[in-house]
Amino acid sequence: MTHHIFYNHQCSKCQAHYIPFKRGIVCPSCGIAENDFFDFIPQAKFSMQFNQKVFNSYIPPAWYTSSLGDHVLLTLFYLFENHKASNEPFEKFSNEFLSRKDWKDQKYLEKHIYEISLELYKALMNKDLLKDSEK
Repeated sequence: MTHHIFYNHQCSKCQAHYIPFKRGIVCPSCGIAENDFFDFIPQAKFSMQFNQKVFNSYIPPAWYTSSLGDHVLLTLFYLFENHKASNEPFEKFSNEFLSRKDWKDQKYLEKHIYEISLELYKALMNKDLLKDSEK
């Protein structure tokens, strides 16, 4: 068993699915500011650390996607697991990894999940990757 993050959110204007993982974030599709906030990073960190400790992999042996939170988390599992075998800086690797994904009609999620990945990497590795002006 692993830790799931059951969370769904849609923009009140354009209905785009995204995770308001930090305060003040705007919809990555239409740019509207909403007041919603969901503390995704600590839960994602817990799930990733649990998987790594129990399964010796960020990717659990079985996974059921039941929400947007789980969908994003699964993408992050594969991103971080693949990065373990890379010598590239995380920022570059993450950008390239996510750019290869087929986003279909949710291209806006590519940059959004990239931003989540940087925050999660920072939390996991205790590194400040984003400049204050980018936060």
